[in-house]
Parts: sequence; C-alpha cells; structure tokens
Amino acid sequence: MTAKELLEQAEELRRNNRFGEAINVYRAAAAAPDATDEIIRKALASVELIQEINGFVNVDLMNP
Repeated sequence: MTAKELLEQAEELRRNNRFGEAINVYRAAAAAPDATDEIIRKALASVELIQEINGFVNVDLMNP
C-alpha cells in the first residue's frame, strides 16, 4: 500500500472509533518509503491527537 492509501485507511478507522488500529496505520503511513512531508506531518499529528483525546480526564466530573 502507498502512504496515501494507508493515511486514508487510518482516517476511516478513526472515524469508526477504532483508535488503536488507526494509530498503527497512521504510523505505518508515516514510515512508508513514499511518504511525503505532508503525509508524515498529518499522520503524526493524528496520532498525537488520538492519544491526547484518549488520555483526557475531566477531574471535575470525577470529584463532584
């Protein structure tokens, strides 16, 4: 698969809330031999965003 195809696959996985799989495919897209700077930037930013969302904790909701 090309880096662009991997990026599209990762975005589809993300839209379907399959975050773990999406992270793996985003990383594969960034590491692909034909990955452009734009694809690498998008893929790594998406990984960071997913990790930030999954790690979010609202302490006000935990301690009413």
